[in-house]
Amino acid sequence: MKLYVTPTSPYGRLAIIAMHDKGLSERIKLVWTQTRQLDDPLLSVNPSGRLPFLLLGDGTGMEDTDLIVDYFDALAPPRTYGIPNGEEHWPFRRFEATARSLLDGGSVWAREIKRPSGEQSPGIIDHERRRAIRLAGYFETVIGEGVFNGDLNKPQLLLYCALDLERRIPDFGWRAGCPNLLKWFERLGNLPVIRASLPPGSA
Repeated sequence: MKLYVTPTSPYGRLAIIAMHDKGLSERIKLVWTQTRQLDDPLLSVNPSGRLPFLLLGDGTGMEDTDLIVDYFDALAPPRTYGIPNGEEHWPFRRFEATARSLLDGGSVWAREIKRPSGEQSPGIIDHERRRAIRLAGYFETVIGEGVFNGDLNKPQLLLYCALDLERRIPDFGWRAGCPNLLKWFERLGNLPVIRASLPPGSA
């Protein structure tokens, strides 16, 4: 199998973390690529050109980070990335959705500041900056909840990859006002599967 990713995509990094966490790194080859290239070889196997993309041995494949993570989870039982039942079900899904909002909004912010200065939208940048800071403040108050402790799960992966966007967004200064969140972030960052997911050339 081949996992197509870019060095800057937080969604690609999330898939790579799951790959390592499930012990699949020997079965999957990482293909570092760039999007929006007219001669991108990825387009011959994935017409949408979206990443991450997992190319299977039979020539078929799948995009969408959630789908890929769920597939990795099924390849290496027991499953650890599912949604729990019982009383934990709705809090888990609520935190997952909110962490996804931070990741999605932060990704918009990161893409916008990458555009040429004359093409950037100050309104979009300001909107996403304020949203990201608000959400970081929210997670500072709930990071002690059970869903953010124990084995890795999707809410944790989404939140970690969202906060890690600070490497691409200099103005995303969430650390100073979020000591509890910072402690959690640094603890996860020291996990071997997290360290192994850093793209080439990253500090």
